[in-house]
Amino acid sequence: MSAGASLTVAEALTIPPLDQGSVLAGHRGLTREVLWVDIMHAPAEDFVRPGDFVLTTGTDVRQPGVREFLTFLMSSPAAGVALGGPPDIDTRDLLATLVPLADTHEFPLVMLPWEVPFADIQRQLLPLLNAAPVDALIQMVIGRREDHDPRWAEHTETFAHTLAQLAHTYGITTRTSITEDLVMIHLSAPLPASVGSELVESARRPSGLPDGLASWVLLPPEHNGSVTVAPVPDGPIGPQQFAEVLRQHPRSMATILKTLQPLVDYDKTRRGQLVHTLEILLNEAVNTSAAARALFLNRHSLLYRIKLIEDLTGLSLKNPADRFQLEVSVRVHQINEARSDH
Repeated sequence: MSAGASLTVAEALTIPPLDQGSVLAGHRGLTREVLWVDIMHAPAEDFVRPGDFVLTTGTDVRQPGVREFLTFLMSSPAAGVALGGPPDIDTRDLLATLVPLADTHEFPLVMLPWEVPFADIQRQLLPLLNAAPVDALIQMVIGRREDHDPRWAEHTETFAHTLAQLAHTYGITTRTSITEDLVMIHLSAPLPASVGSELVESARRPSGLPDGLASWVLLPPEHNGSVTVAPVPDGPIGPQQFAEVLRQHPRSMATILKTLQPLVDYDKTRRGQLVHTLEILLNEAVNTSAAARALFLNRHSLLYRIKLIEDLTGLSLKNPADRFQLEVSVRVHQINEARSDH
């Protein structure tokens, strides 16, 4: 299936690891179109959108709002729901309520093994749902190193110089900053995303930048009637500086803020400490032993929190790209919290 093509629930259930799920009810609704895959936990009625395929670990009806939220889903315009709760939770009473409702409303109700990571489901399905519009405008090119290469600095300097020359043919100048992990190139004016992709590929080949060495992100400009040029830091760029740049791109910020919002919501409603746990984990380079000591937790409790963090965000701390997104999100959150205190 090509990116951006229509995807039904039935088709989604053939794609690993969602193919490990069992359809308990609502079989007549398997033709519903999946528009998004989201991880939600009660209460979240206000966040359900048409076409959402909902993933949730919330199956314990003793927890406030769980039964009400899942009952609400059965008659909602969402695409379906997959339950992946802990194996020690007795779901018989819950399913006795949900199964007839799912059949009545033709709403797909799926049961997943607890071991299936929600992040893997999102990673497999989301690329099939949302292809970026070819006419979208971009104004920043960011490449993040994905592998070791002793010639990274040489390759990226050549790449940036070549891209600057190519951009000049469009009457556009560039500003570049390169670190051991990132190359950030800001364009003086926006370009269509299709042109930006062509520039990146045209500059990559002669620069000697190997395939797979860097992953590329094209960021949109700020749209408020005029284009605001976000400054590119002159010094080394870490997650904190990267976060400051992203704060000036509202559409990018929406993605970043959405990353951490499930943890913030969980902490507020459950009096949890998932955001703080993530901060400590990242500060300790995801060393679970060091993080457990810093948090005064035993290893089992920390691993449980890590699973919650990964399920709620849809990102894996084992994946370098996901880990970087989480770190930038944490830094943005810290900046916003610090400024809201003043």
